[in-house]
Amino acid sequence: MPLILARLAFMALFAFGFCTAANAACTSSSQSLTFTSGSSYDVRSGSIANVSGLAGLSCTGSLLSVLGSGYARATMTSANGFKLSTGGSDLVPYQVSADPGGTYVFTQGGTIDYMNAALVSLLGLFSNNSFSAPLHGKITGTPNVAAGTYTDTLTIQWDYYICNGIQIGQLCIFYETGTRTVTVNVKLIVSQDCRISAPNVSFGSAALVSQFQSVSQAVLVDCTKDSIYKVSFSAGNSGSARPWRSMSDGAGHTLQYNLYRPDGATIWDDTNPQNSATLGTGGTTPNQLQSYVAKVNDSQVTPPAGSYSDTVSVVISF
Repeated sequence: MPLILARLAFMALFAFGFCTAANAACTSSSQSLTFTSGSSYDVRSGSIANVSGLAGLSCTGSLLSVLGSGYARATMTSANGFKLSTGGSDLVPYQVSADPGGTYVFTQGGTIDYMNAALVSLLGLFSNNSFSAPLHGKITGTPNVAAGTYTDTLTIQWDYYICNGIQIGQLCIFYETGTRTVTVNVKLIVSQDCRISAPNVSFGSAALVSQFQSVSQAVLVDCTKDSIYKVSFSAGNSGSARPWRSMSDGAGHTLQYNLYRPDGATIWDDTNPQNSATLGTGGTTPNQLQSYVAKVNDSQVTPPAGSYSDTVSVVISF
């Protein structure tokens, strides 16, 4: 009689294990991994922030655990060989890893087992009886690229064998097994930007306004590779460029002047921006000359002696 009772108790426990396991399940879904948008110069300087997301497999269950010979293997392929592309020749290389530190990096056709003991410990997987495979992206190159939306598609084949039944010591009574395929769409939007070098303009000193000479000078500009851009100058502190901009001595006196296109006659302000003669090259040191002429109004009444100044902004528009 005692032997029969012991066997009945074990059968009851075994049946309970199967009943509980039925509440656990693994699901898969397509995901996205989107980097924070940045300019072409952010890409060149390596300033695009890392991004985190999910790898498309999630499992939940009241008794979900990691035991014995279980595994959750992700095999990844990249449509562009782990390079983000607009479809043209410009490419932005990146890497994808299972951990934020980039220790477990995916390669083309390579497999990472998320139930590797070290990785489970590193990521704290299977906490609160759930498992969601993480994914981490990092831009790894600093190319000079044009603006645009750069994308890649990752295909992940999941093969898993996960304990989600009753655990007796190190023995798992029920495993869930399966194979699933998911896609992860990776995206980075690169915007246009410019670099500007604008030396100050000095008319020197003179006793009379008629003695000031015109100044021919240039600002240096370069913008994102292949970009078409326009250049203009703000009105300055007086708020108006027509018919004259004004310098001030800070005591209420003004000295009229203006900035002109290279012809020396066409006022150059933000109402008539000028197209750059060349496309942007993405150079970090600007070298595309935007020439202008600065003149003092020689017909104005000579103001009191003093130091006159104004602040004008170089305006780039796309």
